[in-house]
Amino acid sequence: MKALAKYRVWIALVLVVLISWWVSGFDDDSDQDKSITKTAHDNAANKAARKQTSIKAAGAQLDHTEALAVIGKGFAPRASMEKLHRDPFTVVSFEPPPPPAPPPPKPVAPPLNFKYLGLLREDESTGKEQGAGRAVFLDSGGQLLIAHKGDTLAGQYRVLEINDTNMQLEYTPLAERQTLNFGR
Repeated sequence: MKALAKYRVWIALVLVVLISWWVSGFDDDSDQDKSITKTAHDNAANKAARKQTSIKAAGAQLDHTEALAVIGKGFAPRASMEKLHRDPFTVVSFEPPPPPAPPPPKPVAPPLNFKYLGLLREDESTGKEQGAGRAVFLDSGGQLLIAHKGDTLAGQYRVLEINDTNMQLEYTPLAERQTLNFGR
């Protein structure tokens, strides 16, 4: 009985070896097997190329060495497969993106903090240009200022023009003109 058991083991072992040899295609002598293997390899390469196209369409960025590996071997390397992994629980919105925010408003000069107190007309017969012989008295937070054409007030306002009813000032940081009416 022991001899029969050993005989069965040897037969099973030989059958396993023969089946393994046949399944692996170890017989390289037949041309038909070579053409079948080449066709299978070409199909795998085509499948890999289609897979590569779908990978690029999915948004994954593979460099050329990974792309050659995918086309040549028929499967993507492990590193590129990790790039394709996505979280299935991410929120996807199909609403259009919100419109862009409007540009910030253009800065404007602050309101004038000067109060008109009086106007002094000097002798204009000296041939000076109009408004050059005039002085305006202003109150700036309890401080008395005397302004002539061309003066700079409070370090930010330049006097451009003085006439009988108002004076033109320029807010120098923004180059914006402002008018101070005398209110006569």
